[in-house]
Amino acid sequence: MPEVVHYDNLQQYLLRKNGNYLYKVPFRGGWAVLKNYYGSRSWFTYVKKTLCNLAYCNQTSFMPKGRLKTELECMRIWREAGFRVFDVYDDVIVEGMAEGGYALFEYVDGIRFVIYFADKRVPIEQKLETWRRFLPIWHRRHALAIERREPRLVHENGDMKHVMILPDGQFLFFDFEMAYRSPDRVPEAVAHEILAYLKSLCKTVGKKYWELALRETIEYYPDRKILESVYRYQFCHPNPVMRTARFLDRTLRPSRRKFFSKYNVARRLHAMLTHGR
Repeated sequence: MPEVVHYDNLQQYLLRKNGNYLYKVPFRGGWAVLKNYYGSRSWFTYVKKTLCNLAYCNQTSFMPKGRLKTELECMRIWREAGFRVFDVYDDVIVEGMAEGGYALFEYVDGIRFVIYFADKRVPIEQKLETWRRFLPIWHRRHALAIERREPRLVHENGDMKHVMILPDGQFLFFDFEMAYRSPDRVPEAVAHEILAYLKSLCKTVGKKYWELALRETIEYYPDRKILESVYRYQFCHPNPVMRTARFLDRTLRPSRRKFFSKYNVARRLHAMLTHGR
């Protein structure tokens, strides 16, 4: 029989409100994270985003139950492939929560990449050593996704905010509410993920070290062809419609000309891969 738990006042346990509601709740003598997918967004937003995702963005449903289903599926796939994700307490019912609209996850005491790599007290040599340890693990997942044509092995919302360093040195990945859908577009999804991570990394370490971070990535990421695909899908997309859309995006939107825009990071990575400088 499933265990039934009840919390009289969830607000006192509120951990974060970011569209969803996350609560750090007492559980089995310790803590757990209760995630309510029926968050602060309106139903109009859920429907609009879902239609956009399904029709144009090659992504899964944005509806609360759809995001829960996607997240649990992705976590199962990643876990079975050997990547560290949160454990799920799927044998527990939380009274007062909408069925099919919440999940109870393990609580872990780790430090997110975005905090670690921005911390000026951590020597740059130590940060680079951590990044070097991360790169083969990152690449293994990308290679598996491409080999298996499995879009759910791509981190749709992947960046420095959604990886933790655990006390035992493992890397824990989280936030899988959305996933890509098309098996035929997995290489493009991988390229998009890599660029999102690198843009986030460069912005986090700042102008002093961003090119060093890119050089380390080129040296220690095991497959240069996958790295080269980052530039190709941004500037030379094989689909002429997407190629035109990217051109208009980087030409017409002022934000795309910022120093750490995705296009600038892609250009610099391409120059380093092509010319070594």
